Amino acid sequence: MKKLTSFLAIALLMLACTDDFDDINTNNNEPESVTSDLLLSTVISNNMDRYISDGWSRGNIVAQLTAKINFTDFDRYNWGSEGGTWNSLYGNLTEVELILESARAEGTKNTSYEGIALILRAWMYSQLTDNWGAVPFSEAIKGQTEGNFQPAYDSQESIYTSIQSDLSTANSLLAQGMPIFGGDLLYDGDLLKWRKLANSLRLRYLMRVSNRMDISGQFTSIVNNEPILEGNADNAVLTYPAVSVATSFPIGRGRIGGFDEHRLSETSEAVLKQYNDNRLNTWFQVTDNPNDDPTLFVGMPNGLSENNASTFNGGASNVSRLNQSLFFDSPNAVRACMMQFAEVQFLIAEAAQRGLITANAKNHYEAGVIASFEYWNTEQDMPTYLTQPGVVYDNQLETIMRQKWLASFMTGMEAWYDLRRTGLPTNITPGQDNVNGDAVPVRFLYPDQEQSLNAENYQKAVSDMGGADDINIKGWWEN
Repeated sequence: MKKLTSFLAIALLMLACTDDFDDINTNNNEPESVTSDLLLSTVISNNMDRYISDGWSRGNIVAQLTAKINFTDFDRYNWGSEGGTWNSLYGNLTEVELILESARAEGTKNTSYEGIALILRAWMYSQLTDNWGAVPFSEAIKGQTEGNFQPAYDSQESIYTSIQSDLSTANSLLAQGMPIFGGDLLYDGDLLKWRKLANSLRLRYLMRVSNRMDISGQFTSIVNNEPILEGNADNAVLTYPAVSVATSFPIGRGRIGGFDEHRLSETSEAVLKQYNDNRLNTWFQVTDNPNDDPTLFVGMPNGLSENNASTFNGGASNVSRLNQSLFFDSPNAVRACMMQFAEVQFLIAEAAQRGLITANAKNHYEAGVIASFEYWNTEQDMPTYLTQPGVVYDNQLETIMRQKWLASFMTGMEAWYDLRRTGLPTNITPGQDNVNGDAVPVRFLYPDQEQSLNAENYQKAVSDMGGADDINIKGWWEN
């Protein structure tokens, strides 16, 4: 009898344990699904980190706003696939799709999170297609949901059509005004500012394709009827606090000495000095040589070989570094910027100068110049600056693009995209030791992983380009 009683007790205990099995084996600190607010903060942080890193290490260099004194391959156009950017963008697009899924689902439906996710998706896909051309789009990010790990490549034209659609939809969704409950590292829940960003990005991407289609009607409608960035307070920026910049700022987390590989270029030096432009003092510092003039800034040519770069002008101490105080010491000075008010003003000025819209090109151009100085907290006698030959508005597109080029400092690859679209500014020329036949490259090579893991679609994309995966093959929207 005692044995039977013991057996029944053990059986009941096991049954109770089985009933509680799911609860016991569920870690409440590791939720099965992540909420939109947590995903959003991660997506914004990761992508802004990547954007400023690309601007620092790639965008500034190819646009000759800075030059490399060591490890000069990129400056010489010895380019590879830039697979790190490719993987980062597609990896974070997976998170964006999760935000969209949650924001559209019954029970968690939120049109504001959906709108923000569409803006981020459009921005990220624009980088992918602008850097590589045709890329996976319509079938991308469907490995887990549909088992498609070999997505087809979409044309740049079709991707840009979808980008415009996403941004327009985002503007409408955000206008519904549903509150968001965290995760917004850019605008802290200000939905009007997100709408302004969506419409301003529409202007950026309309101008990108303006050599291939008539954008006049859409551009005019946005400028006249939709909210766009109205001042530097609307800029899409992620600020890295000075107290933690060494650990939070991606360039601060890099290899020791990596910061000093980037120097003032002769190209930007010539323009900044010609116009007595005080952004020279903001962005760069005087040479380290104590025998030099204490106010001396010296730039170096882009595209030098390792030996020629390291020995230029007698060595590194005789070439201006970037301003370490700006990047590491000034409170909240380090910002990753997706888009500035200055860029919007230059876009409108260009559209007016080209006769695409009816607007005062001079006023918008000057507003853009002033906004850039204010963004960088750079003091300048603006009335004098704006009346100098070469700066004063003269109804020439190059004048607008020259100032837009300067204002693109540290803003991703935007100056490179403008150079490819317009050929301006004309002072950007390949360096003496370049390895690309004296031509500025117009795209990156596809990552090696695409050749091995998505070979059929990779080969079709290459075939559509003319049969070669080459850094000199122009995309659909280019000049």
